[in-house]
Amino acid sequence: MSKGSLVKPELIKSLEDWVARYPKAANIGFDPETREPTIYSDPAKTTRVRSIPWKREADTLTILSNPSDFSPQAVSAATSRIGKIREQRNQLAAVGNEQLRLAESNLMDAWRVYEAAPASGKASLRRDILTAEATMMELEGKMAPKDRVAVEQQGMVRSYVPPMPFSRRGISVTGLSEA
Repeated sequence: MSKGSLVKPELIKSLEDWVARYPKAANIGFDPETREPTIYSDPAKTTRVRSIPWKREADTLTILSNPSDFSPQAVSAATSRIGKIREQRNQLAAVGNEQLRLAESNLMDAWRVYEAAPASGKASLRRDILTAEATMMELEGKMAPKDRVAVEQQGMVRSYVPPMPFSRRGISVTGLSEA
């Protein structure tokens, strides 16, 4: 296809087809108003045959921080999405907290037994304390959020846990029923 040639509109069915022909075909371009990929019937781009709508997304937290700027459907989808994530986090935290309480209890019991033992038996009981501490430290490590972000401010490094994983923040504005 030479530069400036026309492509048959029925050959362009997807954005992939449009992109493959964009720099070469004279009758495809961007709609001046919507900026969507558009197929025209003529090289002058006066008669529009069809446009391929962009997949539009919005950030969940942006929608919830400015609900008046978005449709009620978008606000509802964002509220639903963040509610599901909070529910998942709460369930995981409840299970983890119970396991952590049990590990702390085992550590305290190991210390009580150690303190109550005669001096001759304390050496072997230290291993129980170290094992209980290691178990508790391992549980604490497993409970730490995986999506933490290290933030450096004024020479200090802090851990920031985003309110929602970045990979799950996008909401399709064109298909809000998916939320």
